Amino acid sequence: MTDLTLEQAFAAVKSENHTLADQLRQARSDLHRLGVADQNRVLVYAACTGAVGVLVGIAIGMSLVPPRMAIPRQK
Repeated sequence: MTDLTLEQAFAAVKSENHTLADQLRQARSDLHRLGVADQNRVLVYAACTGAVGVLVGIAIGMSLVPPRMAIPRQK
């Protein structure tokens, strides 16, 4: 493993930060191009949709497992 100097580590972090900022700018411009003006609203809708999907998955999983198999017997 190579040891980085403080300047090298700072340059690497600065480069990564620049790359992530460019990606965020691109994502925002894509959303704006698609007609989405309020990104926070889209993020809330996506989070709610994901939560509903998890709840539906849990409900389906619980309905497929019989109650006696869910709790193991002690011997």
